[in-house]
Order: sequence, then structure tokens, then C-alpha cells
Amino acid sequence: MTDSLDSTNIQPWYKQFWPWFLIALPGSVVIASIITIFIAIDTSDTVVADDYYKEGLAINRDLSRQQLAEQLDIKASLQFNEKTLRLLLTTLNPATQENLLLKFTHPTLSKLDQQTSPTMIAPGIYQTNIKTLSNGTWNVTLLSISSHWEMKKRITIKNNKVLYVIR
Repeated sequence: MTDSLDSTNIQPWYKQFWPWFLIALPGSVVIASIITIFIAIDTSDTVVADDYYKEGLAINRDLSRQQLAEQLDIKASLQFNEKTLRLLLTTLNPATQENLLLKFTHPTLSKLDQQTSPTMIAPGIYQTNIKTLSNGTWNVTLLSISSHWEMKKRITIKNNKVLYVIR
């Protein structure tokens, strides 16, 4: 009597497709979970500030500094040239020498943030060296240390555009 199943044609399980397919599905989930854990451990959440409550309380002070800049009719334009940044500052009283602080903050990546103190090279013209800013959105803050005014602007850098106006 012969069986209808020939034992010589049966392959071992590890040579068949379906067991490997069924093992690959949960295996890929395990690998993706391990990768997600490494990403979560390696990168910090820089969007949320540690002192968000204090920053929220300080909003009135920030607005008064910006209002002072509007009252003084201060306008600024930024010109990028390789690694040099030139700041042209116009105001009602251009003869005063200002101690300025210029901050570039990235909305999501704090490791790209930069700040510099431009040097006055002529009345109303300041210059400083700066690292190259990547394409994308940047928050620019220009503030005067001595006169207590501040200007903020969100700019989008595209294809190395070289002139931005802050008002």
C-alpha cells in the first residue's frame, strides 16, 4: 500500500516560504521598536523650554522692548556674505553707538542656534562673523543692551538669499 504523500518531496520547515514570512512580520516590528528606542534616547526634546512658565510671565517685558523699538522707528537689514554678516541699522538718532546682540534660533533644533555681538564699523553699520545658516525657517532677535529695545522677526532662508529686513 502506497501513501498518497511521498515523504521524499517534503522539505524541512526552514526551506519553505511561509514560516519565514510569518517570522519576518513580528521580527520587523521588534527591529523598528529597537531603532525607535535608540532615537528617543539619543535626541532630546528641544522644542519645550525648561522654564516655560517664566518665559510666559516675561511676555509683557518683551512686548515693551519691541514697542520701544517701534517708537524709536528702528529698522534693520541683514546682509549675508559667505561667513560675514553686515547689519544696517537706521533710527531717529543714528549717531548713538549701540551695543547690540543678534540671535539666530532654529524653531526645532537648538544645536543650530547662534548669537553674536556685531561690531560697529561705521555709523549705523555693524559687521560680525557668523556660521553659515542652513535653508529653512529661523527666528531672528536683535536687541540693544544699552537702550533696552528689541526686534524680532521670523525669516525663511531659501537658496542663500542675502538680504533680510527686520522691522
